[in-house]
Amino acid sequence: MGKKLGPIIVIAAVIGVLGFLVSGLGGKVAAQPGDQAIDFELKDVDGKVYKLSDFKGQPVVLNFFATWCGPCIDEAPELEAFGKEYKDAKLLILAKGESKKRMDKYIGESGSQLTYLLDTKEEISKDYNVIGQPETIIIDGNGIIVERFSGPTTKENLIQMISEKVSP
Repeated sequence: MGKKLGPIIVIAAVIGVLGFLVSGLGGKVAAQPGDQAIDFELKDVDGKVYKLSDFKGQPVVLNFFATWCGPCIDEAPELEAFGKEYKDAKLLILAKGESKKRMDKYIGESGSQLTYLLDTKEEISKDYNVIGQPETIIIDGNGIIVERFSGPTTKENLIQMISEKVSP
């Protein structure tokens, strides 16, 4: 009897865990193209407060980043070039799970001039249902998400997506 009960308990536990994951993830499908962007307030590495809603009327590119993420580091020069050269959209880098100390070290070593917002507790990452990084979300001037993708990108790719998907 005991040998038969063991596999049944394991199967029931697996079904329970899968059910929890499906219902939990199913209820959190947000921040997809066509959705209103979720407003947030975060501090940058210098303590200045930024709100997404402060940029209403202009396109915004949110890039979720981590210093330990190889593809994020590989993508960084492209984002740096985009931020420096493309003035028709605001680029905000959300440092996912990073401390101020770690970001200060990264910025000092890389010489980056971008705006890094500290999402230390990953609250905004969770609101946007961001699991990995790099992940990029493009928001139009009306606050509507027009593009969302995972993986590294290039300056040219960002400019092309903005010009194709953001209403003038």
